[in-house]
Amino acid sequence: MNKLFYLIILLFFTIPVAAQHTSGKVVGSTSIGKKEEIVGATVYWIGTTVASTSDSLGMFSIPNPATIPAQLIVTMVGYLSDTININSYERSDLFVELASAMNLNVVEVADKQGTTLYKIFTPINTEVISGKELLKAACCNISESFSTNASVDVAFTDAVSGAKKIQMLGLDGVYTQILSENMPMLRGLSASYGLNYIPGTWIENIMVTKGTGSVVNGYESISGQINLEFLKPQEQKKRFFINVYGNQKGRAEVNVHAAKKFNTKLTTMLFTHASSNTMKQDMNKDGFLDMPLTRQYSVFNRWDFHNQKNFEAQFGIKGLYETRQGGQTNFIYSPERDSSNHYGIGINTKAMEYFSKTGFMFPSKPYKSIGIQTSGKWQQQDMYFGLRNYNGEQKNVYVNAIYANIIHNTNHKYKLGASYLLDDYSEKYNDTAFARTESVPGVFAEYTYSYLDNFSLVAGIRADYHNMYGIFYTPRLHVRYTITKKTTLRLSGGRGFRTSNVFIENQSVFASSRKIVMNEKLNPEIAWNYGISFNQQFKLFGNEAFVNLDFFRTDFENQVIVDLDQSVNKVVFYNLDGRSYSHSLQMDMGFEPLEDFAVKLAYKWYDVKSTYNKELLDKPYVPKHRVMLNMAYSTYMDIWKFDFTTNWLGQSRLPSTALSPAPYQLPSHSKDYFLLNAQVTKKFRKFETYLGCENILNYTQKNPIIASENPFGSNFDASMIYAPVEGRIIYLGLRLEIK
Repeated sequence: MNKLFYLIILLFFTIPVAAQHTSGKVVGSTSIGKKEEIVGATVYWIGTTVASTSDSLGMFSIPNPATIPAQLIVTMVGYLSDTININSYERSDLFVELASAMNLNVVEVADKQGTTLYKIFTPINTEVISGKELLKAACCNISESFSTNASVDVAFTDAVSGAKKIQMLGLDGVYTQILSENMPMLRGLSASYGLNYIPGTWIENIMVTKGTGSVVNGYESISGQINLEFLKPQEQKKRFFINVYGNQKGRAEVNVHAAKKFNTKLTTMLFTHASSNTMKQDMNKDGFLDMPLTRQYSVFNRWDFHNQKNFEAQFGIKGLYETRQGGQTNFIYSPERDSSNHYGIGINTKAMEYFSKTGFMFPSKPYKSIGIQTSGKWQQQDMYFGLRNYNGEQKNVYVNAIYANIIHNTNHKYKLGASYLLDDYSEKYNDTAFARTESVPGVFAEYTYSYLDNFSLVAGIRADYHNMYGIFYTPRLHVRYTITKKTTLRLSGGRGFRTSNVFIENQSVFASSRKIVMNEKLNPEIAWNYGISFNQQFKLFGNEAFVNLDFFRTDFENQVIVDLDQSVNKVVFYNLDGRSYSHSLQMDMGFEPLEDFAVKLAYKWYDVKSTYNKELLDKPYVPKHRVMLNMAYSTYMDIWKFDFTTNWLGQSRLPSTALSPAPYQLPSHSKDYFLLNAQVTKKFRKFETYLGCENILNYTQKNPIIASENPFGSNFDASMIYAPVEGRIIYLGLRLEIK
């Protein structure tokens, strides 16, 4: 409660005294009859110097004049000015529609914009990764799309399954809430492989939020939120799109999108994906496949309906089927697995899910709305690692209702809502069955205050009732202060709560001979996160540049400890008994030394510690230091594009192997290493081709599998991974679009 008290005190001291304002929305009517929000319209009282401008949603707020009645002038280049007579104070329902000043033919003007940008005017620290940024890499799926981003780290979990995990603020990805258009997405059984299931070409942009996010999206965010915005059918200029990819190691992939507009109200879009890896590779000659053999098929169909008045709806359905087979190169699949056969792994995944979003608007009150989000998912995942077997099934239902309005004027906005989350798990590990149902209804409230363009604040709290753990509260606070037009300071603090799924979230231990030990009931994980960030924009070499600096601390009240240090023959799960925290410092800079030549440079420092068996130790596999350099150059009209990325990863602590036989002992820390990627893209009239190389230096972890010669023995371990196990990859692809 002390931390909640401090948040309330911070909230009290950061809200300035509200001035009386007049507010509303500005839209424009174009020469072709389309209405759209006007950004940057000037609003002022006639005969005074009191003025304001409309924001990215067309909303404006201006202090009231000294006397009433008064005349409000609204102007914008390319539109006819309008004059509104105001006869009462604190008008908050103005709706101003400006007519086009000229009747011209439609001309589309293209403006180059950074492929990654920071939102300056939002209270919550958010980085936007555009679809163009994703194209800088092979971008087969989301797990491979963060190589040019400094905020999100990606690493392999073991040397046999090909699974990847993300990290934010030095913490595992399970502490980061993955959202699909602001609805929970990758949870439960999809935690290990879910990022592999989302093709990068399906994504319009990715919004990365560090620290606790909005209470509207749930209670699970601890280290951050990653919100995936998929391509929208009503916004597509491309009726048909195809992306084909292949590399020299036998991996092939194809993604096809098709959009259809039935009328001005109804549109749809179909996404299909197929990929496979059918070539056996064993570059280090340890008898194990470097990457598993895979086949994946997925389809996604979404529909959008807008009546262009007061109602809109979106809904869609997805389906997925994937198989993975790995292990020793001469393993032959057999339903009856025993130690006389070679060591093998098999992972079969099936999933179906749907979502819907409906919105009710009030044209005369554009700041008021009601939204309802729903989703449902079924997933089945059956796995075997050698003689270990796991079978899991998850059924999920999610409902979220949100009411948004203002208090007097648009300087004071609020959201109220209620949500319901249901997870039904059925798991079986070897001969032991586990089942549980989590039912969590909750309510939330969020208040947003803004003062001109200089200050904004988001304060939220939610209360949820968990059928297994009772009621819990999640307060969160975000504050932004714009010191100058180019300088922004943010503060944040809040609490997160989640339940762990120890088998699926730590399935890398299946790829070892370690015995799984749980001597106590595991409690929910609860943590507080605090952060400060500073963003400065300036001119360098005559072009726009920025510097971003942020620091975050995470303190766990409880955490499920995964102890690999007690013994090389077991992994022990238990509740935190002591301290566990994470410190994360990031500095990044972006600039253009030459026209169309962009450079991004970033440095990160992590200090992540937990108490393992009464001893405070560094968390394994988390490098203390990281450096990233990305350079991108494009010629006129993007005919040629060149991208080069270097990542340097420093040393990280490895779990103790001091009690292992001498041949199987590892050093206490990993080696540092470089990862270099490059890509060249050539654009033609209707298509473009790209050629790239990942891991140019061909760096791999030496002897990634301990005791690979005896995989059924007591020393076998394929989970001690800190570097790539697959070497240099050369790939070629083609993108075709029809407008």
